[in-house]
Amino acid sequence: MHIVAILLFSLVFTLPVIAQKDTLPPYKQIPEIPPFKILLADSTWYFKSNLTTKKPSLILYFSPDCGHCQLETEEIISKIKDLKNIQIVMITSKPYQEMVDFYKYYKLERFPTIKVGTDPNRFITNFYAVKFTPFSALYNKKGKLINSYEKGLKFNEVIKAAE
Repeated sequence: MHIVAILLFSLVFTLPVIAQKDTLPPYKQIPEIPPFKILLADSTWYFKSNLTTKKPSLILYFSPDCGHCQLETEEIISKIKDLKNIQIVMITSKPYQEMVDFYKYYKLERFPTIKVGTDPNRFITNFYAVKFTPFSALYNKKGKLINSYEKGLKFNEVIKAAE
């Protein structure tokens, strides 16, 4: 009887751990830059393979009509000199024209380190299991996840990664 109690006790405490692994979002199970494909404002496609391995990468999922995303974009622009060594990829699943309007409004074409595109297949949304915008993931030069930010960027941490 004692052995049965121990087995049941063990089972009760190990099942949640096993189940938790299956419920982790893909980016936590595979902590590397995902093989994304986004349509840029100039109607060309941009892929993970376009990223350089000489700089860290920041994948930023946003919505053009999100107030927090707009504020974060303004802060990125204001800190662009500190972020010059990071390649920033801003991705939305909103319609192409909304992304283009956002891109033009913030004049993001001025910044060669920033790419902005739409993900019509919602691959990025699903990979990061995005619940709120903005969502960001910071990767080192080798494409390995450093940290994710579900409630806005920690700019000091991102700037430190750029150094």
